[in-house]
This record gives sequence, C-alpha cells and structure tokens, in this order.
Amino acid sequence: MKNILKIAILSLVLTTFLSCDKHDKMDDLVFVGEMAPHVQWSIASTTVTAGTDVTFNADYYTTAESPISHLEVWYNIRETESKNVQAPWVVSTPYLVASEKEVEKRISQLIKTYEHDESNWNGEERAYKFSAAFPTSNTLSRVAWGGAEYDEEKVEAAFGATFMQNYKDSLYNYLQSNPDKAYKDFESLVKTDSIWQADYFKPYVTESFDENSQTTYKHFVDHKIPQPLDSLYKTFTFKDIISNEKGDLSISYSRSYKLSAQLRCLDEKGTAGLSIVNEITLN
Repeated sequence: MKNILKIAILSLVLTTFLSCDKHDKMDDLVFVGEMAPHVQWSIASTTVTAGTDVTFNADYYTTAESPISHLEVWYNIRETESKNVQAPWVVSTPYLVASEKEVEKRISQLIKTYEHDESNWNGEERAYKFSAAFPTSNTLSRVAWGGAEYDEEKVEAAFGATFMQNYKDSLYNYLQSNPDKAYKDFESLVKTDSIWQADYFKPYVTESFDENSQTTYKHFVDHKIPQPLDSLYKTFTFKDIISNEKGDLSISYSRSYKLSAQLRCLDEKGTAGLSIVNEITLN
C-alpha cells in the first residue's frame, strides 16, 4: 500500500513538473519581443486631387505597460507612365510603339506626426479615437494628353529628344524589310499627294500573280522601294507619319501617381503598431 502511495505521489510531482515546463515554453513562444500598440484606420477616399489633404479616422490602444507616445503617417510614391505611338497609314501590319511601366519614385517616408491625446479615449469602445489628415503634393498631379493636344515640346519631354527621328527611321527600315507589303502602306500614306499620281511613278510599280490566293497584286519593281519614294518619305515630318486621312494624330501619353500609406502608433519605448496599408490614387 505504501509503495502504491509513493508511486501516486511521484506521478503527481512529475505531472506538475511537466505541466509547468510546458507552460513556461508557451510563455516563451507568446511573449517574444515588445508588445506593440494596436492601431487601425480608414481613409475617407482612396482617390484624391494632388495637393489636397487625405482625411482619415483612427482607433488605437495598447495593452503594454509603456504609454502611447504619438502616431505617424508614412507613405511611398509610385509612378505609372504610359506611352503609345502609331503610324495609322501602315495597313500591312500595325506599327505601334507602346509601353507602360511602374516605378517607385520615393521609398516610404514619414509624412506627418500626431501627438497622443488622452482626451481621445472612448470608454465604450475601450480605444482612443481621432480624426486627422495628411498632405499630398500638387507636383504629383496626373498628366495626360493625346493627339488633339500635340506639341513637339511635349513629345520631346515625354518620349525623349531623339524619339521622333528614331521612330521615323525605324519605321522606314521596317517598310524596307517588307517591300511587297510596303506598296500598300505607301499608297495609303501619299494617296492624297499629287506625286503618287505622276506618270514617273508608274515605272516603279508592277503586278504579280499569287498562286496561293489566286489573285493579282501590285508591288514595287525588283521588290525594292524606289528612290523617288525614298526621297519623298524623307520630306515627311513626324507629325505627318502619325496622322491619318482626317488629320487625327495617333499618339498619347499619361503619367500618374499612387501612394501606399500606413498609420503607425508608437509607445514611449519606440515600439510601433502598424495599420493596414491603404493605396491612394492622385489625380
């Protein structure tokens, strides 16, 4: 009987020891590092005019011993740039130069600080509540223009000083690499020009029969762009190249900005609680 009692007591001691050991390990897992304040916020609008303030509402509190010190708004700036240029008279294969890229123009930085105010305490919700705003820059306004607002200075600023000549040259190289198709393209480009009707153009154009389609088609003699047309092309400006029959210009450009904003709540030890990140589009 005594042996049984000793075993029972020993079992109880071991169980208690193991339980305490498990509890200590759980404490080690749960309470790693400093307890950060809790913070959440809502943005009044995720699309604002550049240069105006962004208003928000926030709730925050802490369960740590260290009192709350202040709050901070941080955001980065991302730029999206879109470019499109096309020669609408190229009917064989659309000759389109298009690009869209997004880059981070500025890493996340401190924008504004808000001092903690004990009078913001809401007993019912057991949290501090306050409303505030943070600024944006009017230099981040959206820029967008199309053919109707065409201006060579705008093109150079948006596409680069050499773009217009490079586009014209690369297009001509493309047409030279497809001379049979280029006949239709040049016809579309200069059909309103009297030179296209001139008799001296006729020696440079011939016809061939396509066995596959069983049709006759026109093309340049020797499958090369004739010298008179080469000279004529050089007289066209970049604006001519991107114009259609009605004079509409196939070019567009846009640049816009977005912010990824976050509210941070810091206690007096410098431990920060972080809100969700809100994306804000600037117009």
